[in-house]
Amino acid sequence: MTDPEKKAASLPWSHWLFSAACIAAGVAAFIWGGDLIRGNERATGVIVTVFSILAGFLIAVMTLLGDQSMLPGGWRMGAANRNRIKAKMTRQKWLFCLYLVTLAIIFASSLLRGRCEDVVIWMERVYFGLATTAFALSFGLPWTLMAIQMDRLDAVIESRKAKSSTIDKN
Repeated sequence: MTDPEKKAASLPWSHWLFSAACIAAGVAAFIWGGDLIRGNERATGVIVTVFSILAGFLIAVMTLLGDQSMLPGGWRMGAANRNRIKAKMTRQKWLFCLYLVTLAIIFASSLLRGRCEDVVIWMERVYFGLATTAFALSFGLPWTLMAIQMDRLDAVIESRKAKSSTIDKN
């Protein structure tokens, strides 16, 4: 089994179920939501605003979580927690990319509006489907961030336990 396969196999089934439900919602929005988004500048504006804010928030949080000064203990403790934190942050990186791809398609469709209406119709459906998927996936963000912080807290506790006296360990 290759390294990416091991990482994918190690995800709990609830992550896979949640991701599948989010993708299904996006596909449904793509297929049946075309009339809802077609020419709806207010809805497009909301998507742009929300995703711009979410993207900025996500980068700020990833920057804070990636700060080495926040890592507890010595280098061994950091090395032990590295893979778990990296896997969780990698998923957030892909969510950030999904935000940007959605915004890029919205921008491109606004440039083509009035010139290539047939292409714009499909672009609107695509970005509505991507926006629905990305927004739904964003609901998992607080749980992921909490899990990263709890991993760090557990590492701090273990580090302090290792440094404490024998009496304190019992």
